[in-house]
Amino acid sequence: MRILFAAGTQFPFPRMDQVVQGVAEQRPAWTLVYQAGPDADLSTLGSSPNLLAQPLFKAEEYQQLFAEAALVVTHAGMGNILACLEQGKPFLMLPRLARLGEHRNDHQLDTAEAITESYGIPFYKDADALVGSILTYDASSAPVVDSEAIRIRRKAFGKKLNALIGTL
Repeated sequence: MRILFAAGTQFPFPRMDQVVQGVAEQRPAWTLVYQAGPDADLSTLGSSPNLLAQPLFKAEEYQQLFAEAALVVTHAGMGNILACLEQGKPFLMLPRLARLGEHRNDHQLDTAEAITESYGIPFYKDADALVGSILTYDASSAPVVDSEAIRIRRKAFGKKLNALIGTL
């Protein structure tokens, strides 16, 4: 299996590092790609031959890696969530938590809860639980999302928002 892990672009994310390491150790035949974030200390990941990790990939390369992934494991950032939903890409979420110093507040937890409620996409607070879910992941049981309907609704929302802003 080919998995893309995405930690976002703010603050270190040790729980995601732990998830990546756990999967790399237990599934050496899988191809793992990790965009760890600009301040990531990649030396803590060790040297797994099945892991390609960089702080940030160039946009075109990231899009290609995203397209090739069978599964995306992401922080609960809206950019990755919308990309997964709109492109019908299976994904799991690990929201950053303020109490662990991973973000300024718990908006990612709120986002993950809302996405789970709306689309049935699971999220995890515990790294070990997420590793277990990845190791046993079955794409055939992933929630089915109407990607086209999501794209249409997002575009309609954008037009309404722009119109509202134009009145200010």
